[in-house]
Amino acid sequence: MKNLLKKLSVLCVAAMFLLLCSCSPIEKGNSTSDLTSQTEEKQKYENIEIPEISSEDTVMPTYFDISLYNVENYSEIYLGKDFKFKITYGGNSLEVPSTYKKMISKGFKLVDSEEYDEESVILAGKTMKAQFVNEYNNIIDAVFYNASNSSVELKDCRIVRFNIAENNTIAKKSKYGQFFVNGVTNQSAITDVIEYLGAPSHFYAINDHEYYLDYFVSKDDLRSRITVYINPKEDSVKSIEFANYN
Repeated sequence: MKNLLKKLSVLCVAAMFLLLCSCSPIEKGNSTSDLTSQTEEKQKYENIEIPEISSEDTVMPTYFDISLYNVENYSEIYLGKDFKFKITYGGNSLEVPSTYKKMISKGFKLVDSEEYDEESVILAGKTMKAQFVNEYNNIIDAVFYNASNSSVELKDCRIVRFNIAENNTIAKKSKYGQFFVNGVTNQSAITDVIEYLGAPSHFYAINDHEYYLDYFVSKDDLRSRITVYINPKEDSVKSIEFANYN
C-alpha cells in the first residue's frame, strides 16, 4: 500500500512539472530584430518628398504649361479680383449679373414658353432657366437665381449666368448669334482664347473632339467664371458660357 502511494506521489509531481513547463512563455529570439527592421523601414520613407502630380493630357501642352495642374487638371490660376466682364451679343452689350428689366431695355424679350414667363415663381435659393431673343431672332440662354429666403417672381430675380450654346459660324442654321466675351469671338482659334484669357483655371477633356476650359474669377466662389468649349481637332470655339454670382 505504501509503495502504491509513493508511486502515485511521484506521478503527481511529474505531471505538475510537465504542466508548468508547458505554460512557460516561449522565447522569441527574433522579436528585437523584427522591431528594429520595421523602424528602419519606416524611417527610410519619412524624408522622401512626394512628387507633384500633374495632368497626363497630351493635347493641352500645345497651348499652356500643364505642370501647373494637379491630377484633376486644376491649378491656382484665377482671373483675379480686378477682372471685369466685357460682353457683347448680337450687337448689344450685356452685363452679368443682370436683371430682367436690363435685358428688356437692351431690346431682348423672353422666348414664349409654357414653362416660364415673367411672373413665374422661383423658390428661395433655387434657379430657373429661360431664353431671351433679340430683334435679329438670336436666342441666348439665361439662368435666374433667387438668393433670398422667400419665393420671388422671375422678373425680380437676378440673372447670374448666360450660355451661348452654339457657335453660329460652325453650327448650321443656329439660332444663336455673334458674341464677344473678353476678346473671345465666334472666329477665335484656341490660341486666341489663351491670348485673351490666359491659361485656364481648369480644363477637361469630354472626348477627343471637345474640351472645356474654365476660367474662375477667384478661389472664393467657383461659380463665377467663363467656360469656353473648344474643338481641338478643328481649332475652334464650340460654345461659351459666363457667370457671375457676385
